[in-house]
Amino acid sequence: MHPNRSQAIAAIAGGVAAPFAMSRAARAQTPPLRIAYIPTENCAQVYYAQELGLFAKAGLQVHLEPINFSAAIASAVLADSIDIGNISTLTMTVAHNKHLPLVYIAPGNAFVLTKGVPEAGILVAATSPIRTGRDLNGKTFGCSGLGSFGEFIPRAWVDANGGDSSTMKFVELPNAELANAVGSGRIDAAFVSPPAFGKALKENCRMLAVASDAVAKEFMGSGWFVTQAWANAHPAAIAAFVSATRDATAWARANPDKTVDILVKYLKLERAVLAAADRVVFLDRLETRFLQPPVDVVARYSKFPPFPASELVYTPPRA
Repeated sequence: MHPNRSQAIAAIAGGVAAPFAMSRAARAQTPPLRIAYIPTENCAQVYYAQELGLFAKAGLQVHLEPINFSAAIASAVLADSIDIGNISTLTMTVAHNKHLPLVYIAPGNAFVLTKGVPEAGILVAATSPIRTGRDLNGKTFGCSGLGSFGEFIPRAWVDANGGDSSTMKFVELPNAELANAVGSGRIDAAFVSPPAFGKALKENCRMLAVASDAVAKEFMGSGWFVTQAWANAHPAAIAAFVSATRDATAWARANPDKTVDILVKYLKLERAVLAAADRVVFLDRLETRFLQPPVDVVARYSKFPPFPASELVYTPPRA
């Protein structure tokens, strides 16, 4: 049984590491490998790897399990009910600050401009007078999660573009509802992600800013992680997982049209909506240069000291 959202967030926020006291390193890995994902396109590498037989080709038998929140996945990994999970760089940064023994083993999605076309950004109503960061001072801003990148990325953009994000009121709404709230005037602006982002631009919204470029031109949004002890005990499984997800990333990049049917199966969204949206970009390699910018932003707005992003990346022990 997995923890609910409040229990998981409490565990991350409070630095509870008691579940890790179980002796995982001493236990032999038994198939299938238990992999948790958030049911969004940001985790599509494992959908593709499973459906294309890439996990099996790499010698892995896997069980994929959807869990809705990064914090809940972190708690499940710490509790030994999940082996590998997907976690946002925000949640990973907060967990590291709380001294939880979690490490990245493979990259996930990236915030990046592809061919000059953004896949997410700050939207305002088509007729809105808002043009600058300063214009958002005192305004009501929508995001898909308080204390998430949906809040921190626009804060960074506003503060870097003449505004003061501390004067803004942030409200949490599902990503699919943000554009309608902007268009109807219930909120002044919102940070919207795919697939709702592209649809909103064609209807009643316009883009104020990409916003993520206030963090960096390219950075990792989420990645695949384990506990340090599990990584030390299962180097072969890690190598196989990294190989399979890298092959899945290459396949998806070369076959964007063929990804849609797989996404429909896992995300339960309309095919037309998914086909019309730009595909999420995935990183090929886990590099600290893609991690340091979000670490610094999370530390800034969560009000704790920044640290080297290399501390989030698994390094095999020396023989």
